[in-house]
Amino acid sequence: MKLDENISAVITGGASGLGEATARELSKFGVKCALFDLNAEKGEKVASEIGGVFCEANVTSDESVVAAFEKSRSEIGQERILINCAGIGIAVKTSGRDRKTGDIVPHPLDPFNTVIQINLMVLLDVLLIHLLV
Repeated sequence: MKLDENISAVITGGASGLGEATARELSKFGVKCALFDLNAEKGEKVASEIGGVFCEANVTSDESVVAAFEKSRSEIGQERILINCAGIGIAVKTSGRDRKTGDIVPHPLDPFNTVIQINLMVLLDVLLIHLLV
């Protein structure tokens, strides 16, 4: 694919980290980038610097993602590229020891499930919305 000003891209997690770096690199080729992210302050700043558009989006909410695609498409046209960089990382123990008995006690799985939901399942949700909206 030839990357130029005729191509539009959506980057989830585009306000920082890998998403920001990806948007900055694509913009060097003239690609029009829409940054989907929760961080409006950082997202607006990056979008302004690269000549893109910021779309505030909570990737765990289908309604939020649909609204972001609608805004993006109205401002930079139909995306030809979708790059999912939205994600979170946490550091938690999976188990510990009961100080009285010495038994191994598992910690709740909720934090792990949240990471899986955002880093894996949301990727599929955003892709489906991209294809269906």
